[in-house]
Amino acid sequence: MKENKLTLLVVDDHKIFRDGLKLLLSHFSFIGDMYEASNGVEFLDMLEELEPDIVLMDINMPVMGGIEATNRALAKHPGLKIIVLTTFHDDHYVEQMMIAGVEGYMLKRSTPEEFESAIRKVYSGGNYFSDEIVRTVVRKLNRIREEAMVRTSLPVLTEREQEILGLLCQGFNNEKIGEMIHISPKTIEKHKSSLFQKTDTSNTVNLIIYAFKNGLVKIGENDQL
Repeated sequence: MKENKLTLLVVDDHKIFRDGLKLLLSHFSFIGDMYEASNGVEFLDMLEELEPDIVLMDINMPVMGGIEATNRALAKHPGLKIIVLTTFHDDHYVEQMMIAGVEGYMLKRSTPEEFESAIRKVYSGGNYFSDEIVRTVVRKLNRIREEAMVRTSLPVLTEREQEILGLLCQGFNNEKIGEMIHISPKTIEKHKSSLFQKTDTSNTVNLIIYAFKNGLVKIGENDQL
């Protein structure tokens, strides 16, 4: 992580929660300026002048909810890093936000250690999904597999592609994966391009969804996406 402190934007309609979260985050040495918005419209307006390093986004809000706000924000600012922060881990919400392109999804009751891990991991280019969210995703994808009567032929992956796919599903970015398996991030990017082509996906989050949906990787209850 770079030396400069991170700028965060908290989007939630409950001021008490925003204040409490900002107080918690203020104890992290790598957190700098923190801003807040009470709904999706305020959030989108703030993006006209503010470039936050990380956005912590609620889902259910008045005026404009988190799903619509996220879709609009990422359409205009595709590099924006958003972590969903909510009390809900319903299949419907999880799927919609992941497809929208968020890098993280965690519950509001998460521990300070989980908040720190999520922010650091997402800022460095990885993904973070809390254990409850992982189990929700796995349950849904397992149901999809069980209900499928006919499985189309799956892509044939090389041993290296399988290795990289497994590490991507644990949330590691190119640089970290390169350190772990001793190849350059540029080479990893080439393997990812091949994975995108073989799976007909266009980004890492949708590649992860595809991998679990089609049983290309397996995850234990304590593993992280």
